[in-house]
Amino acid sequence: MSRGLLSGSAPSARGDFRAHLPRFTGENRERNEQLIERLRRLAADKHATPTQLAIAWVLAKGERIVPVIGARTRAQLAESLGALDVTLSAADLAQIEDAIPASAVAGSRYGDEQMRMLDSERS
Repeated sequence: MSRGLLSGSAPSARGDFRAHLPRFTGENRERNEQLIERLRRLAADKHATPTQLAIAWVLAKGERIVPVIGARTRAQLAESLGALDVTLSAADLAQIEDAIPASAVAGSRYGDEQMRMLDSERS
């Protein structure tokens, strides 16, 4: 869920580390907000939240791909579980992927130094 980015969460408290993450700062944040707005519109068409649509998309990608949900509250968990009620066709998947291509996400998950330490993020 990109540290709350997809659900519209923004760094608010002074000590919120997300304020220093590339996806949440400056021009990257502005570009990502445009993607989030597209996700909101697509989710509304499915009577779902952006979170639910994102999880449903992962679920629809195949049985070997499992969404990892980092719910911190019961309300977040309940919202996430609502994705099980969202059905996506092949056309829906294509529409989502066309509207929100992975290459359009601005900024890396972490700062440069942290990215160099992550094996899973290496090209």
